[in-house]
Amino acid sequence: MANAKNDNQSSFKLFNCYKVENLTETILETDRISNLKDRYVLGDQLGWGQFSIIRECSDKLTGEVLACKSISKNRLVTDEDVRSVKLEIEIMTRLSGHPNIVDLKDVYEEEGYVHLVMELCAGGELFHQLEKQGRFSESDARVLFRDLMQVVRFCHDNGVVHRDLKPGNILLATKASSSQIKLADFGLATYINPGQRLHGTVGSPFYIAPEVLAGG
Repeated sequence: MANAKNDNQSSFKLFNCYKVENLTETILETDRISNLKDRYVLGDQLGWGQFSIIRECSDKLTGEVLACKSISKNRLVTDEDVRSVKLEIEIMTRLSGHPNIVDLKDVYEEEGYVHLVMELCAGGELFHQLEKQGRFSESDARVLFRDLMQVVRFCHDNGVVHRDLKPGNILLATKASSSQIKLADFGLATYINPGQRLHGTVGSPFYIAPEVLAGG
């Protein structure tokens, strides 16, 4: 893996990162002042996670429809929780621009939340598409798997491991049957250096291979 960098040694700077005025206790290191609702209008809920809620949002300037992941700071109990949020934002910033990775547009911090404004993937989760269709044809599955392996290689070439690859974290850019995939949710992602071994079990338990749980 080329260009890998340990996260606690990284000097990578976030772009388009803002905080509300007079915010004293901050998670993100930014001096740029702005408010999410000055630029975006929040809409319907799209999903939720352990720390966050995801809603549709629209850009007041361009009319573009996007998604906003709002992470509750009250749920970030440990230093490791805070570190993971900062790392998620940094990694998404580093990888944004790849056609098969969800683009991170802006980040806003306020008293109770950190908001991640991202591109909206209208096709939803690959998991729901699998539920709907039951199965993919061999040719369709081959294209999906090829694209997934290419984006995983891109992550690894940039020193990043996702660590939670599953159908729920693979989104479809559009509702078309030929839609490209978008890798999402880098909440468990981390950096890795060439030759480094990561220890411990991460990811969604239902998708972990038995030999991993057995320590094989």
